[in-house]
Amino acid sequence: MIVAETKAASNRRLTRAWLVLVGLTLVSLTAALAVGRFESGLAAAAVALCASYIKARQVLDHFLDLRRAGSGWRAMFSGLLVVILGGLMAAYVAAG
Repeated sequence: MIVAETKAASNRRLTRAWLVLVGLTLVSLTAALAVGRFESGLAAAAVALCASYIKARQVLDHFLDLRRAGSGWRAMFSGLLVVILGGLMAAYVAAG
């Protein structure tokens, strides 16, 4: 049984998700700007990609309402995110 969420609770949940997205964007920006100052850009890329994973999960769960979907759908999207972000990390390592 799906319990209906009140408008106020929904607004609070979406506002919290949005604030998390803003915070993670700042983390990604800080990591990207740190690449020029530190020896290893690999750590900065890893931080930015981890933040990207969490941001994508926030969007999927709260704005596209995947949190109400079955565990199979959630696992599939999480797996796809890992594959895509892992591919980006592999491309970064190969280019560097």
